Amino acid sequence: MSWEIGVSTGIGYREPIEEVLPAIAGSGFRTIEVATARSHIDLKDTARFERVREQAARLGLKVRSLHAPFGQGIDLTDADAGIRRLSLRHFREAADLLQCLGGDLYVIHPGGEDHNWIWEKQDRLARSVEGLTEVWRMCRERRLKLVVETPLPHLLGGSLDDLEWILARIPAEGTGVCIDTSHTSLGGTLFSAIDRFSDRLVHLQASDNHGKHDDHLPPGDGILDWPAVMRALERVHYRGIFLFEVGGEGPSPENVKRLAIAVSRWFPEWQTEPTEGPMQRRES
Repeated sequence: MSWEIGVSTGIGYREPIEEVLPAIAGSGFRTIEVATARSHIDLKDTARFERVREQAARLGLKVRSLHAPFGQGIDLTDADAGIRRLSLRHFREAADLLQCLGGDLYVIHPGGEDHNWIWEKQDRLARSVEGLTEVWRMCRERRLKLVVETPLPHLLGGSLDDLEWILARIPAEGTGVCIDTSHTSLGGTLFSAIDRFSDRLVHLQASDNHGKHDDHLPPGDGILDWPAVMRALERVHYRGIFLFEVGGEGPSPENVKRLAIAVSRWFPEWQTEPTEGPMQRRES
């Protein structure tokens, strides 16, 4: 099976997105997911959205998805209503960005990064449903699809049972699931997640790890069994993007080049052709 290959601009999340896009295009990628780290793009600078859209078009890049903001102070399930309202504002700004860039998959975690959520589990799960339903409304207004991501195993929704409970209580129409290979592998649920959510699986965030931390490594640099992952996806007839969400400590051009080499190893039909302008990806 031949999947559309993509990369998250989070590969250079410490740098302005305008500095990362040329490196991505220059290594042959054409499909991108936009990361929303504060160091990467200012969601309040709406004039910048149009400039990023024009730059991506010039480089021959197609925005397909966006990862909603996450991190400290952003949590739909927090007991503090003020934090929940602020989180929704950030999510609304990100939805405006995705709409401007022409993408349609709005990827979001079902909760925040508070490790103490377990002490008020039912309240947190209920607030996740309430918050995600509100984000779903934002997406519907902008003709976007809400895509709920599998979180790390210790976070809210990291249990497949809890995530299924949440999904059963938010609108099904216009909602899908994103499986993060690193998150689910660390919880020992990667293959069961693919099977359980196969009917709603619309997106994949792929990265490798060494078995202990969410390392965001290129495929093959860690311990994941990628042939088995691809067989599992083929078995459930996954037709979405094979989106690589990897990181790196060095300059983004080096990180993107290293990823392109790894992708070519696992997907030999994917042709990387460095370019500075628009170009269509060739299929063998």
